Amino acid sequence: MTTPGTGTGTGSDQPSPESDPRSELGSAPGSGPEHGPGARSAPASGRSLWFSLAVAVGVGLLVGVLTSYAQGLLPEVLAPLANSSGSWSVAAFLLAYPSRRRGFAIATGVLTLFAMVAGYDLASVLRGFSPSLGSSLFWCTTAVVVGPFLGWGAHALRTRSRYSPLAVGAVSGLLVGEGLYGLTVIAATTPAEYWWGSVTVGAALLIWAVVRRFPRFLPALGAAAVAALVSVVFPLVYSVDLSLLFTSPFLF
Repeated sequence: MTTPGTGTGTGSDQPSPESDPRSELGSAPGSGPEHGPGARSAPASGRSLWFSLAVAVGVGLLVGVLTSYAQGLLPEVLAPLANSSGSWSVAAFLLAYPSRRRGFAIATGVLTLFAMVAGYDLASVLRGFSPSLGSSLFWCTTAVVVGPFLGWGAHALRTRSRYSPLAVGAVSGLLVGEGLYGLTVIAATTPAEYWWGSVTVGAALLIWAVVRRFPRFLPALGAAAVAALVSVVFPLVYSVDLSLLFTSPFLF
């Protein structure tokens, strides 16, 4: 007597493993891991990340172009906006913030700053000016040095990691420090209102982050300490015209 389902004998209405085409494939169509519900999510996610990076770089290029054209067009009280390293740093930080992966956020911080330099130089050429090679090299070097920290900091704030107080403190200190630089070193040639605005925005960012993101004492203290340190160091470093290192005749 044959057992049911063996494919021989009477009463067998089920195909045998030998005759079942699924046995040759190992599983039914759509049941393998390559056909699972999340099978296409990884490639799609990768494409989305690269697309977001490309968009951020494009926006950075536009920021650079607008910076060049804004010089001479902005009202006096906003004129420093087109000559401010703080505005570019904040733009790179905000463009890196949406990145879901740390590596892409860091790359966004670097590449968007590069794009701003390229956009600025391109617009300057279109306006009839000759970009300074030394100045461009200086800002490209700045992109390599500062860009990773801006991208990393944006990702830390987005993910609310334990390093987010350091990130917020650094950006806050940068804005406050540039404001202090404007109020002390170049106060005679630039409007004080803009620099007070920079100080206010930097302080407001720190207060917002402490209230909404890390209200506990130690993280708040850490953010305030980093902000204070950066705000003091920034004017000292910025007072030394490091761009002269890239315009020395010995380099070319």
